[in-house]
Amino acid sequence: MTRIHFSIIASILLVAIGFSSCDQEIDNIYKEKARIQFKYYSLDFNRKMVIEDETIFSFGMADDDVKIDTARIVVEFLGIALDKDRTYQVRVNTDSTTAVEGVHYKSFSMTQTFRANRLKDTLKIPVIRENLSPSFNNPEDKRLTLEMVATDDFDLGMKGGLRTDLYINNYLSEPKWWSSSLRRPYIGFYHPKKWKILISYNIGFTDPVNCPFDYNNQGRSYFQGLNNELNAKPTFDDETGYRIYLNSLEPRK
Repeated sequence: MTRIHFSIIASILLVAIGFSSCDQEIDNIYKEKARIQFKYYSLDFNRKMVIEDETIFSFGMADDDVKIDTARIVVEFLGIALDKDRTYQVRVNTDSTTAVEGVHYKSFSMTQTFRANRLKDTLKIPVIRENLSPSFNNPEDKRLTLEMVATDDFDLGMKGGLRTDLYINNYLSEPKWWSSSLRRPYIGFYHPKKWKILISYNIGFTDPVNCPFDYNNQGRSYFQGLNNELNAKPTFDDETGYRIYLNSLEPRK
């Protein structure tokens, strides 16, 4: 009996120690400093991961009188939201950056405020249109590469979110969803005027990253409408003068 009682007592002690150890680990997780990063992935309409390690800002859809605008980069952190503002820092990676301060973007503070009671916030960067080429056939993107820096308020987050690229241009660059196998065979090569036609059918086409329409749903009727409109209504490339069809550019006849 003594041996049995001793065994039971020993087991109870081991379990207690185990729970204590777990509690300490849990406490450490919640006491650990929050970890900050750029948002680098999202879920598409099929709940599949889409990598977003870059942000594209284009003046292509803006009116001609828009000379300065604001690019927005989403910043997030792993941890618990607090009821007070905190600060985070970024730095420019000069080896990768081709954009020039004062020419393609305005100066902005490397120290930013992460507002209270939020898990996500926005880094805003003023961008300049004047020195960006509007050519689609000879596209030009200026890249601003940013890296996250640890601060007193935040440690660094996951590796994939510690660096991001902001691409600035003055033409309508191809949206990520265009090349999907459920779209490209039915809408052909990319051209900004074709994209604008799709947007005129439904604003759901506006997002450059995700699109709710493909050949298996309502998108089929929009894609057929695009083909019909290009065949019926002559639409031309502004630089070459060629007529735009679904699958080709052809000289004027």
